[in-house]
Amino acid sequence: MKLLTLETGAYQANCYVCDCGDGVAVIIDPGDDAGRIRAALLEAKVTPEAILLTHGHLDHISALTELLAVWSVPVYLAAGDARFAFTAQNEIPCYQPVGMVPEKLKDLTDGQTLMFGSATVTVLATPGHSPGSVCFQVKDGETDVLFSGDTLFAGSIGRTDFPGGDNAAMGKSLRRLAALPPALPVYPGHGPATSIGRECRVNPFLQVLDLA
Repeated sequence: MKLLTLETGAYQANCYVCDCGDGVAVIIDPGDDAGRIRAALLEAKVTPEAILLTHGHLDHISALTELLAVWSVPVYLAAGDARFAFTAQNEIPCYQPVGMVPEKLKDLTDGQTLMFGSATVTVLATPGHSPGSVCFQVKDGETDVLFSGDTLFAGSIGRTDFPGGDNAAMGKSLRRLAALPPALPVYPGHGPATSIGRECRVNPFLQVLDLA
């Protein structure tokens, strides 16, 4: 699997384009800058088969409307976030709101697996930053990576003081991620890539947890 990272929007959210082989791609968290995302897909000569959303906050979904006007593909989002993602409750200055529910909106459930090209995507429910936050573990041949959204960052975690945030749920989600293989690369919703092992060693939010 080939991976392209694009920092998008005022909050520099990471949008990931996963080239899954045979001209098939998956877009994860198209937060803004739809033109750049589209150009990246065209340059890579791949066509998106789906859009996966780690959660519903506008800085991770704002480019949906423009992208869906070009590619009418399924959009995957957990129900806990679908309840607010396309409403006025989710408006943020400097971002284009997604005013309509995508026609091909699909639910995400814990443990669900999806296939795109040669890649297998496993859904891990990780509420805390938002009710429907999920992570995507993607395996493609020898590649095995985690897209953590705003649950886990390099050296930090997502905020839990937004509406729907839950500090106790975040703790449980972090324990779940900490139990994954230490060498597993982590691609977060903001900031640089890291690994599970590194975060268990240096991330203060994981160090205070009982990970035994």
